[in-house]
Amino acid sequence: MTTEWSDWYAKEDPTGWVLPRILRDRAQTHPDRPYIRFGDGDWVTYGEIDLRANRIANALIARGLQKGQCVSTLMPNSVDQVALWFGILRAGGVQSPINLAYRGDFLSWVINLPESRFLVISDDLLDRLDKVADELPLLEHVFLWSSDAPNGPNPKVNFEPFAVLDDAPDTDPGVEVTWVDDARVMFTSGTTGRSKGVIKQHASDYFSGRTYNEVCGVTEDDVFYTCLPLFHSNAQMLSCYPAMIAGARIQISTRYSSTNFWREVTECGATILNTVSAMNYFLWNTPPGEYDRAHKVTRIMAMPAPKDIYYEFKERFGIRWHEGYGLTETGMVTYVPPGIEKPGSCGMASPGFEVSVVEPGTDRPVPSGTSGEIVVDMKLPNIVMRAYAGMPEKTAEDFKNLKLHTGDLGQMDDDGYLYFMDRVKDYIRRRGENVSSMEVELIVASHPGVLEAAAVGVAADEGASSEQEILICVVPRENPLDPHELLTYCVDKMPYFAVPRYVRFMEHLPKTPTERVRKVELRDMGLGDDVYDRAVSGPEVKA
Repeated sequence: MTTEWSDWYAKEDPTGWVLPRILRDRAQTHPDRPYIRFGDGDWVTYGEIDLRANRIANALIARGLQKGQCVSTLMPNSVDQVALWFGILRAGGVQSPINLAYRGDFLSWVINLPESRFLVISDDLLDRLDKVADELPLLEHVFLWSSDAPNGPNPKVNFEPFAVLDDAPDTDPGVEVTWVDDARVMFTSGTTGRSKGVIKQHASDYFSGRTYNEVCGVTEDDVFYTCLPLFHSNAQMLSCYPAMIAGARIQISTRYSSTNFWREVTECGATILNTVSAMNYFLWNTPPGEYDRAHKVTRIMAMPAPKDIYYEFKERFGIRWHEGYGLTETGMVTYVPPGIEKPGSCGMASPGFEVSVVEPGTDRPVPSGTSGEIVVDMKLPNIVMRAYAGMPEKTAEDFKNLKLHTGDLGQMDDDGYLYFMDRVKDYIRRRGENVSSMEVELIVASHPGVLEAAAVGVAADEGASSEQEILICVVPRENPLDPHELLTYCVDKMPYFAVPRYVRFMEHLPKTPTERVRKVELRDMGLGDDVYDRAVSGPEVKA
């Protein structure tokens, strides 16, 4: 067993690892200290956000929310969304944020699976809700968040403006929430099936935020900045919550913009931020400018850091890299320990975790330097997901031999440092999102002119650590298919990031004797002249 570089968790009482309790403690200790701001708005203090959480909790309870029940949220980044998250948890509820790109079957699935009776939705997305309204038998109550650009008819169930959630007593509702209670249902890509709802407990969320602070040396004097979406764990667990735990501040932006990034970071006084995937290359490829060194950022947590420009990026922007590896199911399970640089490595096991590399299918450990599946074990309970919502068989499968199987391929060196290699399972990583190939294939195959379809990831071109583009291989029915029309069909039925970039028509798909598609062969075929490229010939897909 590798010696841990920190044992912070052994010095704390885990029963206190509860977000509503942490928030209340911060509000009582320093009620007037600024906590959060969106855009160029006013800073909201710890005391103010705590009282808003109480009002939202009381309003939800008055409308029938019971402890342990899910509230789905479909909203853009805002202080309101953070206050709503805190209020749901203070009521004893479970937050289930939805990707803003979801529509159609993607949308109805993530509302139905956690059995949400309540939905908070931005009113510019009502057209999407209307299209799946008849597929939501459990939905009872909708709150409309004002976007100033409403689009679509009113919901078919009871609905009220979001403002009613602030029209309730600001006293603590008195719901006992414990460290083992469920806090969030976060959706992540399926591999051989539908998207999975990962149930995270309060202890797991606190553990993620607190370990982040240990790695990055976060103090109450830090200012976080995030432009990442609040429907993902990164912005929540590696920005908002660590800031709260430390008594620090956080600035939230709408979305990533290469043009505005460093200006926003500089103007808010940020000292720490996170990046994902190709974002580092987008920043690197922007022309040098006045903000390259005008900011106060000293640390960037990257997943992963770009190993081919690791030192050049550091020198240009004057930052220190932190790097790690994790999943929605686990939180961050490896980090490069503080004070060490290891470009290309994901680091070693985080405090509280054991990470190993095993032979896929047998779980036998493999020697150092040998590729195998990355598996995760925990040294104390309740710090990884509790289960997949509504998927007991999938939960049992991923916890085979009492270790969580990541589905990722990696190697471990003699010093215990992990190196990510590839993906064992069948999903595609694109624009910071895990895309289920099966869900893409279902939509494409629903086109009346498609007999069969198989989706694979192919190399993107943003940099050495970049992600993938989606190639869909299609066997048409009798009549020839127009690839532009096929992709236009997809645009209205799936998130923008799941719409394939490339289309290849084939007479048949290569298969095994058991009729499984040989996707390795499809990847190995590359991108020849027979492949249609949406980036060249359309249709345009907007985020």
